[in-house]
Amino acid sequence: MILPLATTLQEIQSFDEHMLFYLCCSFGTIVGALAGASASSRVRMDMFGIVACGTIASLGGGTVRDLLLSGMTRPNGASVTVFWMAGGDVVFFYQAIVTSLFVFFVTRFIKPPVGTIRVADAFAMAFFTLLGTAKAYWIGCDPAISIAMGVCTGVAGGALRDVLTGNVPYVFRPGEIYATASFAGSALFVLLMYLECPYATAFIVCVAVVFILRMAAVYHNWQLPSYRPLIDTVRRHDDETG
Repeated sequence: MILPLATTLQEIQSFDEHMLFYLCCSFGTIVGALAGASASSRVRMDMFGIVACGTIASLGGGTVRDLLLSGMTRPNGASVTVFWMAGGDVVFFYQAIVTSLFVFFVTRFIKPPVGTIRVADAFAMAFFTLLGTAKAYWIGCDPAISIAMGVCTGVAGGALRDVLTGNVPYVFRPGEIYATASFAGSALFVLLMYLECPYATAFIVCVAVVFILRMAAVYHNWQLPSYRPLIDTVRRHDDETG
């Protein structure tokens, strides 16, 4: 189990309370809602559906993560709760709703540029991945669990969005480098923390790694090997019966 040093905890608190970190959280929330609302507008959902889909896409990953971590305690003794339901973080809930409403009204007159969903989704996934990994690391989770929580936070919101809009989630599409990018950034963060890299530097670098890897895979059509049976049983059956 990783137990952060006191100096690391001070770095985390200092960085988490910095205005830049808050702005990045807000931007991640907004682009996550933008991706979700844009996807639902394309299947012509009504206002409620678009707001619900945008909000779930934006906050879903963090919600699933916090539910999985519920019962654990932070170094300051506080229990882990769903982040947007307590304290000042409720502002992220309002940001997701307002963004979704904005998309609902604007997309009736202006069609979003091609690639809007993928770019917005890539940034949201990158930032949420590192938020999940850092949070699990901060409360002392095992490295493997920290990485798993990072991937969960990064991809769960997008997966819920795709299910709600009737699409196969990116994370389950054959060959799609999606969760792989999230895993790479999360694992790199844990490694950098082990090597005592400054927390803020590791966080920012790994966000960039996830985003760049995902966008490079999209635009260069990089794909993972997909399952292929050694024997084509369907063709063999046809040959035998024909």
